[in-house]
Amino acid sequence: MATYKEIRGVNIQYRDTDAPEIEGDVWYNSSSGKLKMYSSVGAWATGGNLNTAKRYGSTAGTQTAGVYFGGSPGSTIAEETEEYDGSSWTAGGDLNTGRATAGGTGVQTAALCIGSYPAGAIVEAYNGSSWAEGPDLSGGRHNLSSAGTTTAALAFGGENATAILTLSEEYDGSSWAEGDDLNTGKYASAGAGTQTSALSMTGDNPSGVRTANVEAYNGTSWTEGPNVNSARYALAGDGASSASAVIAGGIDTAIRAYTETWDGSSWTEVSDLSSARQQIEGSGTASLAFVAGGLNPGTPTTFNATEEWTVAASAETVAFD
Repeated sequence: MATYKEIRGVNIQYRDTDAPEIEGDVWYNSSSGKLKMYSSVGAWATGGNLNTAKRYGSTAGTQTAGVYFGGSPGSTIAEETEEYDGSSWTAGGDLNTGRATAGGTGVQTAALCIGSYPAGAIVEAYNGSSWAEGPDLSGGRHNLSSAGTTTAALAFGGENATAILTLSEEYDGSSWAEGDDLNTGKYASAGAGTQTSALSMTGDNPSGVRTANVEAYNGTSWTEGPNVNSARYALAGDGASSASAVIAGGIDTAIRAYTETWDGSSWTEVSDLSSARQQIEGSGTASLAFVAGGLNPGTPTTFNATEEWTVAASAETVAFD
């Protein structure tokens, strides 16, 4: 069996205080008489509320520079855009066409709104102040997922008037081209990553059954990977690549607050959202992300809450069985 020094290249530290925050570091604290280590711990915290309560919206950006666009505040479909600075939301430029259940990707100053209900194949690009229509998808669809940037985007899955789709399309900033199909068609799934390193996570399948299915895209083909622990749809997904992600919320037989993280090899159930919700969206990385809006089981059902996900190093005592 390898020793700690053989694995890490150094001996276990002997200290009278806790070590600096370095994930995976192990030391013996002589003051407390305990062997300790730093591990990553994620938690949700309350952020600033959207100015208008909505569901079915789309998002892009980061925890401190996010954007939420479209969605439904009730019986109508919105054109409004709101921008987030990590503490509060302010009005941005309106979409040209009201959208719900669109794909959203990019950053606050360079985002895409892809497809949607009822706009179909329309794609719009945001520059931080206004939206402009760009090249359309090959066909109308909504409840699709997306990943990437305004010059290297990926749109996948979703549904049209007649079918639930396996279709993937890639965007280079000027035109859309068909990519490899998903192995399993699904809609209202969570997407994360980039055009060449993306994840499609859970959703509803053509039989109308919530699926735990996860697939990873490498820019050429989709490969099925380990399933999530709890099958659901209409959830939020965040992550910078196919190697790390976080999903939250959604609905199976009830609206859930469940959160799971992906480390490239397995899914782990972690801290729940403070409020159960479905029909939400979020953006960011697996360690710094946000979710906003959605439908909850309470009153009012459509609400404006934002929650922020942060993973930080925590000093833990090493236990021996």
